[in-house]
Amino acid sequence: MVFLKADCPGGSAETFSQLHSFVMYNNLMFIAGLTGNYGMGKSAVLSMFRELGAVTIDADWVVQQLLKEKPVLKKIKTLFGAGVFDKKGDLDKSKIAQRIFRNKSLRLKLEDLLHPLVFERIDDFFRKTRNGRKVFIVEAPLIFERGYEGRFDKMITVSTGETTAINRLSMHGIQPKEVIERLKCQLPIKEKIRRSDYQIDNSGLPEKTKKQVEAVYKKLIEDARIKELLSAGKVQDIKKITGRHYFIEGKVVKGAGRGGKLLHTPTANLAIEKSAPLKEGVYAVKVSILRYRVSGIRYQGKDKLKSGLWRLAPKTYNAVANIGNNPTFNAKNVSYEVHLFDFSGNLLGKKLRVDFIKRIRDEKKFPDVKALETQIKRDIKKAKEILKGK
Repeated sequence: MVFLKADCPGGSAETFSQLHSFVMYNNLMFIAGLTGNYGMGKSAVLSMFRELGAVTIDADWVVQQLLKEKPVLKKIKTLFGAGVFDKKGDLDKSKIAQRIFRNKSLRLKLEDLLHPLVFERIDDFFRKTRNGRKVFIVEAPLIFERGYEGRFDKMITVSTGETTAINRLSMHGIQPKEVIERLKCQLPIKEKIRRSDYQIDNSGLPEKTKKQVEAVYKKLIEDARIKELLSAGKVQDIKKITGRHYFIEGKVVKGAGRGGKLLHTPTANLAIEKSAPLKEGVYAVKVSILRYRVSGIRYQGKDKLKSGLWRLAPKTYNAVANIGNNPTFNAKNVSYEVHLFDFSGNLLGKKLRVDFIKRIRDEKKFPDVKALETQIKRDIKKAKEILKGK
């Protein structure tokens, strides 16, 4: 069994046997993803985060451990043939690199082989770690390329210009042609920056980079605290940190139709891009119907034109929200539902913003629909009391 080494503050390492149960990607842990392109300094930045107190994991390190295991090597031999092994039977990583960076299909097959195993090892570490309240950072180069960003609470991209990356790697004997080949296999760094929550520009002196890392780490600690509060349902405390209520945005989609027909309380079902780390239950909320209008024309590029989209002042209603899987109806998926007070109309297809003011109660399973309907009326009454004057 290969133990996953977690790079912890002070350089200590923890193994699976020393750790107890915890679950990765749940509402109790805060995990950031750190990415960037070849030669842009991800590892150096990861080390700076570790020095500040984050628990860091290098996915490339995990890969190197996997490549020492016989079952993995056997699968690689099946995929690439015996030609990628030397006379002693050891894997020649340079031969692998030469082939995969010139053959996209082969590269994707290798990724499909290794990536599930990497996340399995990382998952195993998080299931057993005792440092649940720390900031965890996982460094991996292909998070966006393979659609893994949903596994993380926040994303950080380390960037430099391509010329800077080529020059730095050439100092280590890596030829520009090889660097360019690898960069072509990755998303443009500008796209990664656009899709990230935080950017660290590593094109200057280390001191400049470290100041950015310190600023981002401070924000990550804040983000982790917010997630902890949300996981406990303490939404009213979020404003003390951020200066505003916690909110989600989503588009109204067709639901099961139970709200109006069975419960006589019509609800709007929201589809949101990323599941919110909220404790399931009922909340007093404010719902804003977001409105937009096309305003003039703006230029994109040299010849392309695109209409400008402007957000108008929204119409806001007091409301009650239910986050959960509707146990009374034995539903499986988590849903986000809101009932707007004093509203009539069709919200299907509209985009809503839901500001969470205070949690009312846990979600629970009721013996029948009538009992649930009675409780909903109590929830509405309670929500109106909470929202009065707000």
